[in-house]
Amino acid sequence: MTKNEKIKQKRQETIERHKNMSCKVFCCKVDYSHLSKAKKEHLKRLFLEAKWLRNYLISQEDIFKETYKHSVVTILNKDKEKEEREIRHLSSQMKQGILNGIKDNIKGLSSKKNKGKKVGKLKFKSRINSINLQQNNITYRLENDKYFRLQGFKGSFRVNGLNQIPDNAEIANAKLLRKESGYYLSVTCFIPKEERIKTGKEIGLDFGIKSHITDSAGNKYKWNFQDSRRSKRLQRKIGKTYKKGTKSSSNRNYRKHLNRLENERLFYKKKDTINKFVSNLKRNYDLIGIQNESIHAWHSSKRKGWGKSIQYSIMGGIISGIKRFPQTTVIDKWEPTTQICLSCGKKTKHELSERMFHCPRCDYVEDRDINSARVILKISKGLRNTMPGENLTNTGEYPNGYSLAS
Repeated sequence: MTKNEKIKQKRQETIERHKNMSCKVFCCKVDYSHLSKAKKEHLKRLFLEAKWLRNYLISQEDIFKETYKHSVVTILNKDKEKEEREIRHLSSQMKQGILNGIKDNIKGLSSKKNKGKKVGKLKFKSRINSINLQQNNITYRLENDKYFRLQGFKGSFRVNGLNQIPDNAEIANAKLLRKESGYYLSVTCFIPKEERIKTGKEIGLDFGIKSHITDSAGNKYKWNFQDSRRSKRLQRKIGKTYKKGTKSSSNRNYRKHLNRLENERLFYKKKDTINKFVSNLKRNYDLIGIQNESIHAWHSSKRKGWGKSIQYSIMGGIISGIKRFPQTTVIDKWEPTTQICLSCGKKTKHELSERMFHCPRCDYVEDRDINSARVILKISKGLRNTMPGENLTNTGEYPNGYSLAS
């Protein structure tokens, strides 16, 4: 067996092993207070040289014939004049990761183009915020639960949060990230799956505009993550400071930094809310019934207030998180769950302005969203009993013609 065949066989074995494991990403923050001047300069130059190398490779005629072994690259300075810059801090595997990333991007654009979608081309970047660290113990090495090393630098970097990585975790790769709040090490791991304890609880979720989420127990949730007053004030000040090469220009860059920092704070606030809501559902319910709603269509609707309500909500993140669970059943988006009576199954047309559901056949009266959530749960239970372990896709057909509507 040749060397390439052994590598291919080992890779296939790794893929098969990872199928029975859970993939998790741990983001750990580099302790900026413990960075020396040399370490700060090294991290700063890594991202600067990554930008130079990426833009230089994109400017070449055939990227697939290029090599990552460049020690000098040609760039355009602020006066649009060509200059040569030396690559000192990027290691060979970091350079290789940048080149492979560009190739993957081109292949992705080509795949979309073959599907008939309109695509552009890769553009030059003025800022790089991510560097791939391809191989554990070579490109980077975790020394313990506090320190890690980077290829090409002698000292170690202190990181907060490495202790959250379990001892039985199998590390796949990592990324060095630069954000407005500092530097981060993002580590991707595969962890053995833990058997979930069944609770016997079931829940149905209805998504909407007035109440973003209504569950079958009658609870309603609505979020409003719009820009803060501080962010709006900074945006107004940024628009007033634009003169290039002056003190006004320096103020503009500083205010841009503050605005990005504020946006990052809002992003993590959203992410934290999504994670808490989704993990609570995963931990406490054996069956989660949802409808495959078209959130994008709601967002682009011309109805007054719909677009902003969706934009400031977190429904999209919650839906994408719930869909990954094995206990989730997704019913077709065209099923008229808001028009079906939970009691007798009769379909009755209700306008959007009617917030209470009233069935003329059995006089059943209930809140419109709560009725919809309970109908979704009932249909999901029927689907799960009919085809266990499978989810309904957008075929618009139920097994054995199952539906509550009559």
